Amino acid sequence: MVPNYNCNGYCDANHDATHCEVNESAAVIVGALLLSPTGGAAGGTGTDTPEQLLERYNEQAKTSDPAFEGFSAERGHAFYSQKHALMGVGAVSCASCHRKDPREQVRAHKVEILCRACHVINDEEHPEPNEAKLRYIEPFAPHANPEPFSDYTHVEKFFKVNCTMVLKRECTPQEKGDLIAWLLTVEGEALYPAGRGTGPVRALEE
Repeated sequence: MVPNYNCNGYCDANHDATHCEVNESAAVIVGALLLSPTGGAAGGTGTDTPEQLLERYNEQAKTSDPAFEGFSAERGHAFYSQKHALMGVGAVSCASCHRKDPREQVRAHKVEILCRACHVINDEEHPEPNEAKLRYIEPFAPHANPEPFSDYTHVEKFFKVNCTMVLKRECTPQEKGDLIAWLLTVEGEALYPAGRGTGPVRALEE
């Protein structure tokens, strides 16, 4: 089935919406960090914890900036919410795909998210292009879903792709650490769509 779009490059919650032409180079996924072979995790071995990642980024931040004094959850929240211009789409942020509340599980066409969060046209747009077509995004916050930040190599891979696309540069160690520091302050269980019970969408769909 041809996906539905509204004219600013966002998926429309109404399946009967009129299909609009979207600039193929524009509506890139902002928060692809979640999409993976496990249906929402960063993939990999799962041997790391967010706290261990913070330790690594702390060392990197001190090396790159001698004036670095520690991560800030407040800066991380601002980073997550900050909008950046994308040609043909407008202003987007991490929350454009992962929602204002990063505990939410997203199902395409049920909420308004960037179309390219689920429909990858050029494989180089995403580290795991096949997985980006699963049409769902698991919760981002570690307390709601521990997998997205469970493997340093995969976390770095997804940061590199998405930061380069959205910010037009790689994220700094401080930005990465600030983001994780804020996500760790978001407590509570995952929020699943009404009527779907609990658990990953893949398990519910199979």
